[in-house]
Amino acid sequence: MTPQAIVVTATLLGTFVATAGAYGVLFCMSSMWAEPRLKPAIYAAYAAMCATACAIVAFTPLHVGWKLLVAASCAAYVVIPPITLRHLARLHEKEGTVSS
Repeated sequence: MTPQAIVVTATLLGTFVATAGAYGVLFCMSSMWAEPRLKPAIYAAYAAMCATACAIVAFTPLHVGWKLLVAASCAAYVVIPPITLRHLARLHEKEGTVSS
């Protein structure tokens, strides 16, 4: 891998992580504050993450296994914030029902 390819690959991977984080944060903010106006930003963050994943798969010299991991991560990440938020809500619901 050339030094230029390393820089491009590292930048794309960092962007992938940043857009995944933005998607998760925006999803949670929208859910916690019941703010439907954040929906376009949520979709934009996920679209940016998918575009970055496609760029990683198409343009980087990573091994096929790593490219598959990035693609699978992108596909799976769409459900991670909703599942996590639902789990946390259930945990706190149970906490509220316990008498002291």
